[in-house]
Amino acid sequence: MIKAFIITHGNFGKELVAVAENILESPIDIECISFDWQEDGNKSYAKIENHLKKYHDKDIIIFTDMFGGSPTNICFKFHSKNIEILTGINLPGLLKFLTYKDKKIGLKALVKEIKKGAIDGINIIGEYLGDKKA
Repeated sequence: MIKAFIITHGNFGKELVAVAENILESPIDIECISFDWQEDGNKSYAKIENHLKKYHDKDIIIFTDMFGGSPTNICFKFHSKNIEILTGINLPGLLKFLTYKDKKIGLKALVKEIKKGAIDGINIIGEYLGDKKA
């Protein structure tokens, strides 16, 4: 089993999980860690570290909201053989994780599938509908 955390600014992660739960019509076992806008980085680091300690024997994916943001920058320190960090999480990526997490693929293969799902979930509607005349 692969454990997942969503670490974001504000309540973005919690809202993303709530939407996924509504779509799938079932509870999701993903812990969300919200960064307070004014929170000290050391406090944020300790909060993450305490959550991760509980799952030291499992593979873990940490989803963050954006590359270069505080949640991601703090998580760099946790990257290891069994902890992968995936930035820029969106609803299609989260749903890909939820549908693939129990398949018999390794951590690295899973994060590549999630990344592909997240990217493929972004579309430009005009490319489907064609240009509209003014």
